[in-house]
Amino acid sequence: MTEQEFQAYLEGAGRRDEVLGALRKLGFDPGFIVRNVLTGVPVTVSRVAMLWQGMPNKHDRKRTRQLFEILTGLGLLTPAGDDETWRPANIPAGGSVV
Repeated sequence: MTEQEFQAYLEGAGRRDEVLGALRKLGFDPGFIVRNVLTGVPVTVSRVAMLWQGMPNKHDRKRTRQLFEILTGLGLLTPAGDDETWRPANIPAGGSVV
C-alpha cells in the first residue's frame, strides 16, 4: 500500500480526518506507517517502536500498540493472538473499502 492508497482508504472509510488526527497525536505520520507497518508482512510492536524511536520506552511501545489498534479498527491489521504481533488483513486491490 502506498501513502496515497492509505489516504484514499481513510477517505473511503469516511474517517480520514479523525484517523490522521489520532495518528498525529500519537506521533506517527502516514509515510512511516506505510513504509514500516503496512508492508504486507506480520509486524511486532517492539520492531515498529524501535524503527520509530530507536530505543523505545514503555510509553513508545504503548503508543505503537495504540497505532496497531487503530489500524485494526480500520480493517488493515489483525492481531496474531499475542500482545506483540499483528498481521496484515486482506485488503482489496487499490486499498478500497469493501
